Amino acid sequence: MLYYENPYLKSVEVEVKEKKGNKCLLSDTILYPGGGGQPPDEGIAICNGKEYPIKHIGSLWHEIDGECNCKKIKIILNWDRRYLLMRSHTAEHTFFRFLENKGAKMGKIALDEVSSIIFQGDISIEDILDAEEKTRKLIKEGRKVTTFWIEREDVPNYPELRIKLERIRDERIRVVKIEGHDLSACKGVHIANLSEIEDFAVVHFRMGRKKEVKFVIGEKARNYHYRASKEMRKLLWQRNLDMEKIENYIENLEEENEKMRKALRDASKDSKFNMEICGEIELHYLFLPYAERKIIQRKALDIANHNNAIVMYGIGENNVVCIAYNPLYPWAREEYMKLLKKMNGKGGGKGNFVSGSVEDAKKFIEELKKIICEKALQLHGDENGHS
Repeated sequence: MLYYENPYLKSVEVEVKEKKGNKCLLSDTILYPGGGGQPPDEGIAICNGKEYPIKHIGSLWHEIDGECNCKKIKIILNWDRRYLLMRSHTAEHTFFRFLENKGAKMGKIALDEVSSIIFQGDISIEDILDAEEKTRKLIKEGRKVTTFWIEREDVPNYPELRIKLERIRDERIRVVKIEGHDLSACKGVHIANLSEIEDFAVVHFRMGRKKEVKFVIGEKARNYHYRASKEMRKLLWQRNLDMEKIENYIENLEEENEKMRKALRDASKDSKFNMEICGEIELHYLFLPYAERKIIQRKALDIANHNNAIVMYGIGENNVVCIAYNPLYPWAREEYMKLLKKMNGKGGGKGNFVSGSVEDAKKFIEELKKIICEKALQLHGDENGHS
């Protein structure tokens, strides 16, 4: 295949050997069909002076978006996209080898403008940063990248080969070698030298049983490192800190934050709803600038479920507004949703509890209190409970 023989070839003229509808069997192709985390190439076919989108669907069969009856066609590859994917794929090999040396096990990769690697293993933030630093060093050194084929029976002769043999059905296996660093079984299309990656930056690391790294390359990577450095220095200088003190500073902030959250939880437990009687209904309401939401929610539902009550509250921190009501009064949800829509809010919920957010939570609760009380008096009696 030409995409293996010369991955830098941007256009080619090929013969159409067979045609079935809009599918054509070609004599060769520069379009990679996709696989191993690398998306299929994009390109156009030129036939009788017209351009048609074309993609390789496997075994040299191609799908052409349009009526093409030529015996020969010219394929033009979307080179910018392909080159990004080639560089990103080789960067992934380089970076993940460092993580695998520390016990990481590959899950899957997705290559794009921002590429993703999902994996498992006891990998720390320090491991990620170390692998990033070493990857950048190899890129700067300009390590060579080569490919070759081996027979399946020869795999034991390559103890350093990264391979999931159970996933491979072919007898011949393509190997990608990064000089002095990595040997991987891979069908993807790669660059010839790590220097072509230009730069590498991890932009996200998600912890957990299944971990995820997101990375960028080239100019995006350079810009990320510059921005990260700039923002870090700004934070340090604004607080009159140096690099050696930043970790202690953050630990102290986290400690203070936990103390404040504990105080907030305690205050939420001690908070009490105001209460008025509207007809036969108890109307409970509360507004707090800050609160532990789950604690207040449990309180509201407990009141609503055990009394002839409608409970509403707002929390100023995120302009959260909520209502809980005894199932006898489903109309309370309708009034809540109407006011939410009127005040350009969004929300919803199941059962007899609804939550949402608006621009002004305090004003919303004041308005909803009036609406609910008037409706309760209409349906369930006057201020003294008489109908």
